[in-house]
Amino acid sequence: MITKLKLMMMVCFAIIVFASCSEDEPAKMLWEVTATPAESVKAAFDPSFYHQIQITSDGEGGEVTLKCTNYKSLNLVGATKNENGEYFDADCKFTAKITDPGVVKIILDKMPDGFKEAKTILQIYGTEGKDSNTTTVDITRKP
Repeated sequence: MITKLKLMMMVCFAIIVFASCSEDEPAKMLWEVTATPAESVKAAFDPSFYHQIQITSDGEGGEVTLKCTNYKSLNLVGATKNENGEYFDADCKFTAKITDPGVVKIILDKMPDGFKEAKTILQIYGTEGKDSNTTTVDITRKP
């Protein structure tokens, strides 16, 4: 009788253990961010924010390089694609392009005189093996 009870308890425990197992979530995308010139463009990565990458630029513009350290296959969504394969945004006056595996280059053009603050979102989707994830880039142009 005690052996049957122990066996039943072990079976119940095994069922609970296996039922509580779940598939691991894919890793968050991790980024190295550089921006130039430093006096015109500010860029930062914080995985705890909803918009994980924040880019702020004045009207002079500049360049931002985003290098994903854990996803090499990237796709851009959120702007219009031109004939050169670049994504562009007419309001914030920037182009974005995947230049190498895991690398996105954003060129912020000079804004016209008297422009008003503009803001847009760019989505970057990454895949690595069976994992996939997304990063949201918030781009703001301030006078």
